[in-house]
Amino acid sequence: VFRVGGEEFAVVFADLTGYTRLTEEIGDEQAVSTVERFVASVSRSLPDDARVIKTLGDEVMVVGSDAATLTDWAVDFQAGLSAGDPAPRIGIHYGETLYRDGDYYGREVNIASRVAARSAGGEVLVTRPVVESMERRAPHLEFERIADVKLKGFRESTEIFIARQGAQA
Repeated sequence: VFRVGGEEFAVVFADLTGYTRLTEEIGDEQAVSTVERFVASVSRSLPDDARVIKTLGDEVMVVGSDAATLTDWAVDFQAGLSAGDPAPRIGIHYGETLYRDGDYYGREVNIASRVAARSAGGEVLVTRPVVESMERRAPHLEFERIADVKLKGFRESTEIFIARQGAQA
């Protein structure tokens, strides 16, 4: 049964860029091993209030109650990647979701997925609700407004920002 009214969560989608090329270069088995290491690295490094909900191929969906903490994690995760590792693209949105049988659903989940699809390898893209949740909580991060974009399947545009370490970090 769906929770009536839902609850607010930060939803993160992260997937490896260049996975198809990787399968061609190193073969399916090694590419799958790369994905497994990526998912394990995400799981191991997440803040206490976040968890991996599911994986689909080379993509992982994470949900947590605190958008600020997850954004901070995502920027640090990107910065901590080793040279030569495939760079994930990460999208984060915050809003009301519906929970059922271990998974999260709804408009806000779809927005997070579409934002991730807009990011490039090594980027963390976030929406306005995420930026607003960060006010005075992470002065070491910067948010550069990229644009208002029309995400596939949505009538209204969504304001997107790139999150990165600030100059004083």
